[in-house]
Amino acid sequence: MYIITVGDPQKIGDPISAHIIYTVHTKTTNQNYKKSQFSVLRRYSDFVWLYDTLCANNPGVIVPPIPEKNSLGRFQDAFVEARRLALNKCLQKMANHPGLCNDRDLQLFLESDNFALDIKHRRGDENTGLLSMFSTTIASSKFYETDEWFDTKKVYLDGLESQLKGLVRSMEAVAKQRAEFSVALAELADTMEALSAADISKQLSTTFSKLATLQRKAKLLQDDQAQQDVVTFAGTVEEYGRMIGSVRMAFASRVKCYGQWQNAESEVRRVKANHEKARKQSKTPERLHYHMQEVADAERKALHTKSEFERVTKLVKIELHRFDMERVEDFKGSLEAFLMGMIGRQKEVGDSLLSALSRRSCSFIDLSS
Repeated sequence: MYIITVGDPQKIGDPISAHIIYTVHTKTTNQNYKKSQFSVLRRYSDFVWLYDTLCANNPGVIVPPIPEKNSLGRFQDAFVEARRLALNKCLQKMANHPGLCNDRDLQLFLESDNFALDIKHRRGDENTGLLSMFSTTIASSKFYETDEWFDTKKVYLDGLESQLKGLVRSMEAVAKQRAEFSVALAELADTMEALSAADISKQLSTTFSKLATLQRKAKLLQDDQAQQDVVTFAGTVEEYGRMIGSVRMAFASRVKCYGQWQNAESEVRRVKANHEKARKQSKTPERLHYHMQEVADAERKALHTKSEFERVTKLVKIELHRFDMERVEDFKGSLEAFLMGMIGRQKEVGDSLLSALSRRSCSFIDLSS
């Protein structure tokens, strides 16, 4: 079990190399870790490394995506907070994922106090390890889809992506309207405040002053609603737009596994041809034994890569089912939070207005006197 908090964003560096660092605090019951609680400092590029590495380490797994890079306004408070929330959510999902929670590079990210040096050493290991093999698949193996399930899901993902983009545009339009409404409320409050200072009756002056206070409160609640839109519903919509990219990465990892399998089969054919050629040329027993061993090794590798392709194929199907289940729960939770927050703020404004109107100084009788 993990409880992870990404917090305390701090801007460091000179104007040219300035960047934000975050404190990543972890509580865990995982026995692979040295401590049960610890904190480290990480910057955005470290999260990028983690995402890329987990994708490469775990073909077939849909790795929770990090927020996209954005150079404009990246030090503004609203942007920093939105990114912090997105990083927190994706890191918690990575740690909660049964296929990722024990990944040693996730542990390195969460635990290392010498992260830059440690990942430099890891890159050296990768040159001869799984990541190198995974990234150097020869592109000569043409892939033809034979599983109708994948074709169907690709169409489904295209449709879902289009719907999510439409939702993002709608949320952006709502955000723009909220901003305009907030400005209008502020202007109305200023106008009422000015009227309260005019040479009018004391009761009417008091009424305008209280109405100005109500409008300012409504403006603050409107601003708060705009912020919560990002935290709740809009944030989830954008997250799942990025998640589709991670699903496609998982699909692509399956294709790479297929390429490795086909390359291994080609190698089997090559070494068998060499063995047959050596046999016909009556090579020495030692040489023939070498070729036979070469054939056995190639066949073993081909069998392994075929099994890996089949394993990843099954895993992708399991992962997409998991994706759909989580998507329903996440959207349900964020939509409920979005609606309840909006209803609560509207009720607060309404209650304040009713309370003001119930007083004699704000009654219609007083306004007409």
